[in-house]
Amino acid sequence: MTARLDGKVAIISGSTRGIGRTTAEMFAAEGAKVAVTGRTVDRGEKVVAGIRDAGGEAEFFALDITDENSVRSVMNGVAERFGKLDILVNNAAPTDAVSTQVKPLIDYTTEEWDRIITGTLTGNVFWACKYGIPHLIAAGGGSVINISSAQSVVGLSGFAAYGAAKGAINSITRTLAVENSEHNIRVNTIIVGRVIAHKADTGVGVGPGHLTRLGIPSDIAYCATWLASDESVFVTGSLVTADGGFTINGNAIAGL
Repeated sequence: MTARLDGKVAIISGSTRGIGRTTAEMFAAEGAKVAVTGRTVDRGEKVVAGIRDAGGEAEFFALDITDENSVRSVMNGVAERFGKLDILVNNAAPTDAVSTQVKPLIDYTTEEWDRIITGTLTGNVFWACKYGIPHLIAAGGGSVINISSAQSVVGLSGFAAYGAAKGAINSITRTLAVENSEHNIRVNTIIVGRVIAHKADTGVGVGPGHLTRLGIPSDIAYCATWLASDESVFVTGSLVTADGGFTINGNAIAGL
C-alpha cells in the first residue's frame, strides 16, 4: 500500500464483515486510524486484531445504528479517542430485515417498513452525519462516503423499503455536498451491485445481470479508499457506480 490515508482517522459503520470489514482493513493498510463498528463485539474485535497484526491501528466501538444515542456516543467517542475525525463511511444496513422481508410494498407492515428505513437511512446517514460531520468540520474538512445500492436506481420487486432508503441516500449526498462545501468536506456515494463475500464464489462467468462478474468486497473498498484520499479532492456530490455494469444492462434480471 502507499500510505494514502496516513494520519487520517476514519469511522466505518457496519465494518465487522463484508464491504465494511474489507474497507476498514484497506484504510488501515493505507495508514488510517480506523474505528471498526458493529453490533457483534467478538466479530469486531477479531477484525481489529487482524488489522493490528498487519501493523495497522484500529479500535472497536459497539454501535447500534438504530439507536440515536449509540450513534452519537460512537461519533463523539471516536473523535475523543483519536483526537479528530477525517473520514466517515456510512455502510451499515439491516441486512437481516431486508433479506427476510422481500415482498410487495402493500404487504409490508408499518413496523417492517420503519425498521428498514431507520437502519438504512435514518441511523446510517442522518444520525451518522448529524453527529459525525461536526467533528469533520472541527478537523478542517474531510470525506463522507455513503454506500448505496443498484436497487436505488433499478426497480426490483420486493425491495420497496430498501430501494427507497438507498434512493434517498443518493439525494441526500448532493444536499450534504452543497451544505458542507464551505467546510472543505466532500460527500460522495458509491452505488454497489451484487457483492458476495469471497472471490472464489465469483467463478469465471458473468454474474446475473452484470456485464463483468459478481462483485467482491475489495472492489468497493478500492473505490472507497480513493474517495477517502486526496486523489479525489475535486470530486464531491457524485454517485460513483461500482456495479459491474448492472445498472446499465437493459437485460439485467431481478435478483440482487
